[in-house]
Amino acid sequence: MFKKLLIPLDRSPLSEQAVGRAAAIARATRASIDLILVHEPFGMPIDGPPASDAQDAANERQYLETVAAELRSGASVSVTCTVLRGAASEMICERAKGIGADLIVMTSRGRTGLGRMWLGSVADAVVRNSTVPVLMLRPEDRPSDRETAKHLFDHILVPLDGSDFAAEILGPAADLAAASAAELTLLRVVAPVPLVSVYDVTVPLTYPPLIPDEAATQQVVGEVEAELDGIAHGLHERQRLTVRSEVIVNERTPSSIINYARGHDVDLIAMCTHGRGATRLLVGSVADALLRGSGIPVLLQRPSRAALEATTIRDATAA
Repeated sequence: MFKKLLIPLDRSPLSEQAVGRAAAIARATRASIDLILVHEPFGMPIDGPPASDAQDAANERQYLETVAAELRSGASVSVTCTVLRGAASEMICERAKGIGADLIVMTSRGRTGLGRMWLGSVADAVVRNSTVPVLMLRPEDRPSDRETAKHLFDHILVPLDGSDFAAEILGPAADLAAASAAELTLLRVVAPVPLVSVYDVTVPLTYPPLIPDEAATQQVVGEVEAELDGIAHGLHERQRLTVRSEVIVNERTPSSIINYARGHDVDLIAMCTHGRGATRLLVGSVADALLRGSGIPVLLQRPSRAALEATTIRDATAA
C-alpha cells in the first residue's frame, strides 16, 4: 500500500488537478503527500507580472505552503513541500527517490515560465526515468479549484503480455484497486495465429492475405485464459479484490485496449512502460498510444532491472 505520494506542481490550474485525486488516495491509504515545485529563474510567472528571481522563488514557496495548508485542513493528511532548482524531470525523480515516495501523481499537461509546455515533455521524462509508479492524469476542461474530495477509481484495466516485467504493474494496480474498492480487469490481446500459406515468389509486391488458423488461435487463447485466471485468483486471495480476466483476439493491440476501456467504463489503465511478449512489442509504443489516445488516466511503471534481465535471458534461451 502507498505510504508517500509526490505531486509536482508549476502554479498552473492544470497541474493542480492532480492535488484532489492524490489527496483522495492519501486519505484512503493513510499516506502522506510531498509537494514539489522546480524553480526556473527569470521565467514568466502565470499568476502575475515578472518579478525578481528571489521574489519569484519566495512566491513559489508561499504558493506551495498555501496548497499544503489547504490539504492539511481539507483532507486531513500530512503534507510537506519544497522548491528545488534544476532540470524539472531530474529534480522530480531525485526528490521521489530521496523521500522514499512510492507514487508520483501528476497531470500530463501544464504550463510555466515563458509560456512553454512543462508537464508534457517533463511528464514523459519522469515516466521514462522514475523508479516508482507514475499516475498520469488527463487534464479536465474546467478550471481546478484544488478540491480535496475527488473520487477514486471504479474500474481499473491492466493490459498484460505474458512477460515478467509487464506483470510488475500488478502490485501498484492492486493497491489502487484496494484503496478505491474498484473492480480490476486483466486484459490480454492475442494476435491470431496465421495459417502457413504458399505464394508465388516470382510475382513482385504480392502478399497473401492473412488467414487465421482458428484451431491454433483457440489453443493460444485457452492457454492465456488459464494464465490470467491464475493471476486473478491469486490477487483475489491476497487482497480480496474483485478481479476478472478477458482475452481479445486482434492484431491491433492499442486500439483493442482503448475500445475495451471505453466500452466497459474503465476509468484507469495500468501498465508497465516496456514489456514484450513472445513475438511482439506490447508496451512502450502501446503505453504512448494509450496516453495520447485513450482519454483515460494511466498508471505507468518502469520495469525493474531484474525483471528485464530475467526476460532477456528467457528470450535468448528460447531463441
